[in-house]
Amino acid sequence: MSRILTAQRLIQLSQFHPKLHKLWYLVAAVTFSVCNQPQEIPKIYHYALALCNENAHIHRITLAGRANDLVDQCVQRPDLKCTLVNEHYLQPTKLHRELSRKFRESILKTGPLAGLPRAINGLHHLKEYTPAPLLPRVVREIDPWHAFVNNDRPFCSNEESETMTDRVAETEEQREQQTQRGLSHWNRIYNKVSQRIINNMNSSYPDLWYYTLVHVYGPMLSNDSVLSAEETSFIVIAALVPQDVNPQLKGHLRGAINIGCDREAIEAARSLAILVAQWCGVSWSGDIVKL
Repeated sequence: MSRILTAQRLIQLSQFHPKLHKLWYLVAAVTFSVCNQPQEIPKIYHYALALCNENAHIHRITLAGRANDLVDQCVQRPDLKCTLVNEHYLQPTKLHRELSRKFRESILKTGPLAGLPRAINGLHHLKEYTPAPLLPRVVREIDPWHAFVNNDRPFCSNEESETMTDRVAETEEQREQQTQRGLSHWNRIYNKVSQRIINNMNSSYPDLWYYTLVHVYGPMLSNDSVLSAEETSFIVIAALVPQDVNPQLKGHLRGAINIGCDREAIEAARSLAILVAQWCGVSWSGDIVKL
């Protein structure tokens, strides 16, 4: 994979638009993941971590160079990667932890939008460059054969893992609540055209609507334990832009308005995603829909 991000481009992304002050890094990371350029995510992640520190904005140019150099050094000297990645985050702050969770959650939410393989690759690259104190807490490994034989839970390695949100519904009541939450989120996004879109999907293939509601909107897109509904809307837009899927992008641009996102911020996120996709060599069959 080629290297796309430079220190100058990191600065360009961070200063892209004032209304993306706390979103640019998630929009950019998601776009790189969907464009199958996950090797760029660690640079964005470490620059975003560095910008969390007090008075960091004063040194933003220097910090961009350091983030860029850090990842390049790790690529050149993989034997030193752990030391280089960990040395500045032995005592991470609450903001560092929150930011790390938002990065993981953002890439995870691209799974049903742009394909699980790319989400897996994106999360893998992020993990490889995440300081040890900021990694998800895992007490024991999952043994699928033991889980199968003993009818144990095959999806959870730690009962108290900070990344296990309420996506895991174990009772019928929990699953029903999750599905209703997903339907409520769907209706907020699509508003007056909700019924028409549902019935179009259902007439295409009833399983399509069932999958979308029960497995995407219920447990994933409506889950606001890490990302707010507004933040998720920006993630969805960033994931759709590179895929040349104007009908879906149009729906989610308008849906972001219905959710309560700022119109100027929506257009800025769309434009940032276009820029990143262009850096990745993406081309489109025609104009990209806008609000």
